[in-house]
Amino acid sequence: MAIAGMGAMAVRSRLLAMPVGLLCGVLLLASCPLLALARRLLPPLLPAVLFCAPGAGRRLALTIDDGPSPRSDQLLDLLRELQVPATLFLIGDHLERGPAGFVVRALAGGHQIGNHMQVDGVSARLDGASFSAQLLATERALQVPMRWFRPGGGWFHRPMLRQLQAAGYRLALGSLFPLDTTHPPAWFLCRFLLLNAHPGGVIVLHDRPDTLPATLHTLRRVVPLLQHRGYRFVTLDGLLQQDAARDAADPA
Repeated sequence: MAIAGMGAMAVRSRLLAMPVGLLCGVLLLASCPLLALARRLLPPLLPAVLFCAPGAGRRLALTIDDGPSPRSDQLLDLLRELQVPATLFLIGDHLERGPAGFVVRALAGGHQIGNHMQVDGVSARLDGASFSAQLLATERALQVPMRWFRPGGGWFHRPMLRQLQAAGYRLALGSLFPLDTTHPPAWFLCRFLLLNAHPGGVIVLHDRPDTLPATLHTLRRVVPLLQHRGYRFVTLDGLLQQDAARDAADPA
């Protein structure tokens, strides 16, 4: 174990020593086969978790986490301009920093609201009672019906899934996360999504003060290109609708 740990540390050190552009290029090349493998393996192993929806035709669900932020109105403005609905996973405590009436405006714009907990943190570290308390606190803060949940940090466990099922939620992760929270170059975010987009994919981006500018830039560049390929953007509910025959799946 010690030798394996030293080997992992050596690999990590070499990666960190790479120029940023080279490291991003390596990650980009590796992402396609790795994500394709994950799409094949994970859904059958974890059917209670939504990673993607292979039977959804040429639909993509855009999901945006961690909002609202002080300039989230810019996000809603851009989504309206692009005519793209999104599922917004909001944090209860972040309502205070967001624009007034953000939730009402988001719903009026055709967006869906998801539960991303009351406090920004790793949900899987909470005990059962604390998890339930935060889940309910977020419901009280947002005051909208919700059926989708995304755990803070992206980690989950079986007891969490049982609690969510009892509360009427389904856990949603995603299949297209371009690591925007690590602040890669703008070109990486765009190329990652364009290279890895696939029918029924779930895109994960973030609405935080430090990530929103990149999110806006990425959406402005990528959405029209994906639409030109025949993709249609929908909410998570829209991704799972059964009338996807008109969007007959083609190879990505």
